[in-house]
Amino acid sequence: MAKIYKFRRTSTLALRQRRALLLRQMTPPSDLLRASYIERFTTCGKPNCICRQGQRHGPFFYLLANLGPGHILKFLLKTPVQQQAAAHGVAAYQQHWERLEELSQINAELLRRGEPLARE
Repeated sequence: MAKIYKFRRTSTLALRQRRALLLRQMTPPSDLLRASYIERFTTCGKPNCICRQGQRHGPFFYLLANLGPGHILKFLLKTPVQQQAAAHGVAAYQQHWERLEELSQINAELLRRGEPLARE
């Protein structure tokens, strides 16, 4: 769910300045990942394993991406380096998406005020 920014009482100049700043920050990071970073604990099928008493195996870390209907990319991140890279890439995507959302809401507010968008 997108964050809702309250721009109605912000001056047009301030909106344009914030928009210019966002545009300068818009270079997408090269490690960006549109995916979920998931931590899982599992149980095995062994009848005498401790996981049967509630102490599950794990944590196991996965990267999960929905590429389209019926196309899901999911794999185990085996090393701490992979896990850290995945967590950072997912966070980078989220931050980039939040900037895009704020830019979109600023542009919508400028249009509502009758301001042109193609000024900068």
